[in-house]
Amino acid sequence: MFLRLTAALIVLFTLTDSDASEVRLKDGSVIVGEILNLINGEDLIIDTKYMDEVTIDWDSIESLKDTKPVVVELFNGVRLTGPMFLNEEGVRIGSPAAEPLNVSTIFAIEQVNQAVWDGLSAYTDIGWNIVRGNNTVTQLSFGAGIGYDGPSFETSIDGTAIANEQVGSSDTRRETISANYTYLFHQTWSVTGLYSYEADEQQGLEARQLVGGALGNRVINNRRFRLTLNGGLVLNSEDFDLTPREESVEALLASSVRWRSKHDIDLDAILALLPNLEQSGRVRATFDITMSVDLFRDLDLKLTGYSRYDTDPPLGNERNDYGTTLGLSWVWD
Repeated sequence: MFLRLTAALIVLFTLTDSDASEVRLKDGSVIVGEILNLINGEDLIIDTKYMDEVTIDWDSIESLKDTKPVVVELFNGVRLTGPMFLNEEGVRIGSPAAEPLNVSTIFAIEQVNQAVWDGLSAYTDIGWNIVRGNNTVTQLSFGAGIGYDGPSFETSIDGTAIANEQVGSSDTRRETISANYTYLFHQTWSVTGLYSYEADEQQGLEARQLVGGALGNRVINNRRFRLTLNGGLVLNSEDFDLTPREESVEALLASSVRWRSKHDIDLDAILALLPNLEQSGRVRATFDITMSVDLFRDLDLKLTGYSRYDTDPPLGNERNDYGTTLGLSWVWD
């Protein structure tokens, strides 16, 4: 009798832990743990006491009782803070008597006092292409990045390096680094500070650096598709091997697209137009696209492509420079 009473008290203590949430799934199973975050209205991550972190499909949840306040972001950019409750009527924030919200309107969930490592994410890419025919060309690419997603801001830094080795011709290298800090100041509006570095031996570009800022608006945001428009100014400092370094101010008009399919295929693309405000008639355009296919857990097959267009390139350079890379990517969340 004493042993049964002790076991019952242990179970009761576990279920009433101040940090614990009770998540009941549509298949009848129940998971008890601490809610860490919800990503893109799709994957709810819970830290359980006995199974470590588990990922649950947001649509598979029947009910949720959370006794710990969280930050809930809707797809329209509105942020709400408080305990969260979910049942067949919808999601309530603050108390069980609050006005219910449709489950499909929830974009993200974060802890109120989120630990630094909970908002961190990182990835590494590696790709290797070999072409054999009249000549042998080997391309090796490597990429890495780290980001942090806070309650009201996002920041990240990414880098790529591509080496092209060709028999009978000189090897070429291409490196890029990009960093940005985005502050969300009003629902769908944000302000971003950015820095980028690019060097490309094939184009004779020893270094191009951009420093600037932009104002952005997330004009479309739902579970499958997001479109963000940005406008701002950047300072362009570029140095080609046959010309002296030049500095100029450019306008920045950019759009970014994120598409998520139901079949674990993700597509991200960024198009930027940079009219030069000091060199009349010169306009640069950059386009970067990435398609990721989920292979196994955190391992993805990734196809990336880039294009750089310049209406007035340095003497001897083509107006358009582009390339693609196929590789594998591992993500740490």
